[in-house]
Amino acid sequence: MVRLCVVGFRGYGSVLADVILRNREKLNCRLVAAAEMLMSECTEFAKRLSDNGVALYDDAIKMFDEMQGKCDAVYIGSGISSHEPLTIAAVQRGFHVHVEKPPAATVQEVDRMLEAVTKHRRLCVVGFQAVHSDNIRFIKDRLLSGKLGQIQAITCRTGWPRGASYYSRNNWAGKLRLGDRWVLDGPATNALAHQITNLLLLASEHPYRLARPVAVRAELYATGSVEAHDTAAIEIRTDAGPTVHFLATLCPESKYGPVLEVIARKGKAVYNYGGATEITYADGTSQTCPSDPTHGQDNMLAEFVDAIRTDDATNLRCDLANARMMTLAVNAAHESSGRIHRIPDSFCHLKKHVTKDQFVVIDGIDDLMARSVENACLLSDSPGAPAWTVATKPFDLAGYAGFPQQFQC
Repeated sequence: MVRLCVVGFRGYGSVLADVILRNREKLNCRLVAAAEMLMSECTEFAKRLSDNGVALYDDAIKMFDEMQGKCDAVYIGSGISSHEPLTIAAVQRGFHVHVEKPPAATVQEVDRMLEAVTKHRRLCVVGFQAVHSDNIRFIKDRLLSGKLGQIQAITCRTGWPRGASYYSRNNWAGKLRLGDRWVLDGPATNALAHQITNLLLLASEHPYRLARPVAVRAELYATGSVEAHDTAAIEIRTDAGPTVHFLATLCPESKYGPVLEVIARKGKAVYNYGGATEITYADGTSQTCPSDPTHGQDNMLAEFVDAIRTDDATNLRCDLANARMMTLAVNAAHESSGRIHRIPDSFCHLKKHVTKDQFVVIDGIDDLMARSVENACLLSDSPGAPAWTVATKPFDLAGYAGFPQQFQC
């Protein structure tokens, strides 16, 4: 039996715990312990864990110390700034690690994590579950087989409304820094980081490996009191050849996506989060893959448990070294943008939801992003670009080893 524990179940760690609990019989794994510093704020879930025989802790390091020899791997679902220190502490005590996305805010943190993982000969995977989903694999397999032909363009467009409650849910949401540590929270780095990873995976010629970013041009924007970006337009040139485009906002006029499109010589693939994936071929035929209800979460757990049991990392689809490519891309996006560009209030309006949550909406953003996808360009390059957009220059990643170099906050 593979024994697992979770850190941070007040937030996304609760989802990780649920995935383990629902797969425990099928995969012969058990959730044996869980840690949450603010347990008083999630008493109902804590009781559920306790009722399932899970030992509870209010300190992750104490749990690591007491569970040595009683647990095989740690799931880290706490805040971004905790990922590096907790991953290193876990592998030093002999645990394999699943760390939630993003692996860390900066490439130098990821490199320190990799050094520790290698030194202590532990497995470390990153929670980009979408690369395990049936839908993304459906597209990837047809690219690898040549059925879709040579890639001509890959784009992702998303509008995910996030209100005031989203930014008040913890002490790091929407922040660039927390104390002396970088957070860089935003749609590209956190909320929609899965899609950056999907773009790099689909651009790669390898079944599992992500394409390496070579140069990045990006525009990062923010509205209202948000410190980090809430709107992003990113162009990533990869070593595999294809250039990919990511356009996302947390301030849309309506909710849509993520919609990921692959245009290739022999056809077009469209992935729409929560819906079926459609491929239309140039010869008029088509194929459909129904939505994966777990978005790859169950497949990801099964793969990790199998790797722990066999002590074989060969088939891990998103280990830490692979996920480093995503961190490189978003660090370079910040470097290219130079700073977070403020969108004046005069280009925005407020919208209240029935829940009384308050949302900032950027006027005309949905049409602007649609035009940018159609033209495979950034917001400032789009026809009819508004006055708040800011043109930027590409940032070359040759020899890049530490953030920041030219980003200013």
